[in-house]
Amino acid sequence: MKNSAALFAALMIFGCVQTPGSQARLVETHWKAVELEGKPVALRAGAREPHLILHTDNFVANGFSGCNNFRGAYELAGDSLRFKAMASTRMACLPKVDAVERNFLSAITATTSQRVSGETLELRDADGKVRARFESRYMK
Repeated sequence: MKNSAALFAALMIFGCVQTPGSQARLVETHWKAVELEGKPVALRAGAREPHLILHTDNFVANGFSGCNNFRGAYELAGDSLRFKAMASTRMACLPKVDAVERNFLSAITATTSQRVSGETLELRDADGKVRARFESRYMK
């Protein structure tokens, strides 16, 4: 019991565990896309959710943009966030899914800053316009 409490405390200190109502961490969090380019992300039942994860190792970002997986580098300094050298698989997409993917990739390409508030991440462009909103999902 003592070891479990110590492990939980260590995980909380290092930010690996999130609890409802807490402030999500920008990095090492599964961010589910809920709004892209001002439009809600609507998925058909059973569809894989578009998402983004920023990893601390080598400043690598990866995720799923609606039809394809992507991976690349990012730069982070305070609230400033830029994605660079992104690569993705090249699967053919159905029109509705293709629109989600285009909006997802457009939003991350335009990103110059980020803001985390509670369990929500906003990606903003140089004019401060919100290009994408995400909700945190708990890492296993």
